[in-house]
Amino acid sequence: MPLSEEEQRILQEMEQKLYENDRSFVDRVRSEGPRSAAARSIRWSVAVFLAGLAVLLLAFRTSLLLGTFGFVVMLCGSLIFERSARQYFGGRSSDPAGQQPRQRVAGGELSIIGRRLRSRFWRDR
Repeated sequence: MPLSEEEQRILQEMEQKLYENDRSFVDRVRSEGPRSAAARSIRWSVAVFLAGLAVLLLAFRTSLLLGTFGFVVMLCGSLIFERSARQYFGGRSSDPAGQQPRQRVAGGELSIIGRRLRSRFWRDR
């Protein structure tokens, strides 16, 4: 739902007063948007993954426990990477009119296929 003219005017006044009173906060918020935070998180997750890989390769022959720890670190790094990549690339999917993005067609098709398979193979006997 779009803002009315009165609400837009109030919002602009609030932004102007914030800009006048706390310039350093405004600069910090502008430079650290959600995309830059996600990009920073992506870089860290790649570093964590590579560190885990190094631990895995260097320690697996000598210590199974340490090699397993390296694998777990790699797994955590890849999960953080996936989550950050979704934030980074998925942030632009919202509609400018404020509407919710449309559901994916593939997800609906998969649920239909799943229902068909369940009805065909897992009937009550």
